[in-house]
Amino acid sequence: MIIAQSFSSATTVANAATKRASCFVYGTLMSPEVLNILLGRVPTMIPKATLRHYSRHPVRGRVYPGVVPTPGSVAAVEASSTTHNLVEGVVLLGVTPLEMQCLDYFEDEGVDYTRSTVQVRLPHQFDKDCQQQNDKGLEEQAIQSHAYIWSLGESKLDSSCGWDYDAFVEEHLEWYLETTVKPIRVEIENTIL
Repeated sequence: MIIAQSFSSATTVANAATKRASCFVYGTLMSPEVLNILLGRVPTMIPKATLRHYSRHPVRGRVYPGVVPTPGSVAAVEASSTTHNLVEGVVLLGVTPLEMQCLDYFEDEGVDYTRSTVQVRLPHQFDKDCQQQNDKGLEEQAIQSHAYIWSLGESKLDSSCGWDYDAFVEEHLEWYLETTVKPIRVEIENTIL
């Protein structure tokens, strides 16, 4: 946390306060409507980013998912089915420290999810600086990004199936915006902003 660090000058504090981050999202936060209500804007999004060696499953009794590391060694994971060991999502770019606090609050960071730094693979048309290129021959690039990893144990997830973003949008998005996202935004305005 920025406040807990000691700084030698006011310039350093100002620079640290404006530092922006990336965040890999794989569930309801892939929705521009959710982001717009929650943050008041939609950050730049890189679609079709992937998180290897994790799987995504619905949280039992909820409309949102959690991701957990896939069991076994890296070699065993790479040798097995790629769809079970690969989570496709979106990388949000330019997330401010205040916006990250809002995302932490939304994700109940430290309780339901733990914000971790993970390695995320970008689609081939993006370079290592997250800039889109016309050269389709670029190698797949990996970046370090924040992500919210499920922390309440696999027993709370329905590991018999994956979570489907398109089904969420079609069946639950409007309800979710009204019953979850808008009330949380009000809480954020009263506690963080």
